[in-house]
Amino acid sequence: MAMEITSNYSSYAAQGMADNTKKRAEKTSEPVKTNNTESTSDYLSKLQKQVPYMTLEVGSGLSMARDNKVNTLAVNPKLLEKMQNDPEKAKEYTQRLKDIENAQKFVDGYMKAKGSKTKFSHWYVDENGNYSHIAYYEHDNTFYKKLSEKSRENIEKHIKKTREKAAEKQKEFQEKLEEKRTGQEDGTATPNKAEQLLEEKMSASKDGTIYLNDTDMKTIIEAVQEEDAGKTTVKDQPQVGANLDLKI
Repeated sequence: MAMEITSNYSSYAAQGMADNTKKRAEKTSEPVKTNNTESTSDYLSKLQKQVPYMTLEVGSGLSMARDNKVNTLAVNPKLLEKMQNDPEKAKEYTQRLKDIENAQKFVDGYMKAKGSKTKFSHWYVDENGNYSHIAYYEHDNTFYKKLSEKSRENIEKHIKKTREKAAEKQKEFQEKLEEKRTGQEDGTATPNKAEQLLEEKMSASKDGTIYLNDTDMKTIIEAVQEEDAGKTTVKDQPQVGANLDLKI
């Protein structure tokens, strides 16, 4: 009987060793997970951390819905795939998303300072990295009427003084930057271009509604990019319109 017990145990132990060997072999043969096998949702979550001001989502077109959602940015899945498989593409298009975010921040800040409210704002970046945009704002035409005459004068004086100082700085630095940045405007003049576009939109609005499409945002994106370039070259340069949200 003792021999029978030993025999059964040996058989059990041998089977156990075989099973363990099989499991180790199966585990070793499992494919190693790389960035290329990362799910789209996981990759999108990583991108979201790069542009926290926006709400990223996967999409195949620009949403035209007036759904009260603001700053949504849909990215084509094919572009996400390119970014996952190519580090250079990832760097290029991540910067594209950051440019969009910076432009949206600029518009939102300016509109808020002017008393406008964002109703909805949607972006879309296609598989080639081209973007489209639509936004709808409501402008309160009574905003300035509610301010006292003195308050309006203070705002106007502040803007005028800031622009005068900026113009002086622009002239001063233009000579120094001309050789290195031939044909390129410095950062001080750039915000005016974006502000002027928004001012024209508000002035042309008869019922307080303001629409911004991708052509408008292209101008603003370029303006913000040039402003950032100017900040890099010239530190502590005055920014026109940066302090419009004043305490009266």
